[in-house]
Amino acid sequence: MNPKYIKVCSDIEKTEAKITELQDRLSSLQEKKTELENLEIINAVRESIMDRNQIFEFLDSIRNGKLPQQDFSQDTMKSEVYENE
Repeated sequence: MNPKYIKVCSDIEKTEAKITELQDRLSSLQEKKTELENLEIINAVRESIMDRNQIFEFLDSIRNGKLPQQDFSQDTMKSEVYENE
């Protein structure tokens, strides 16, 4: 068989193997990115001073594409926490 043909076939196999490897790596990195984003969201929620009902209202408003009706600023939340104690 023609050596050039064999070389091209070999190069195709190597390239396909690299593509598969890079696609697997990309998929893994995308999963890691999603995990880190989710962790960031969880940490932000845990750090907030909203009670459980406020968090659910806030998330519902986001899901519905509406801005939250309640002011979730730090000063407002802190004063509400002190009032609830």
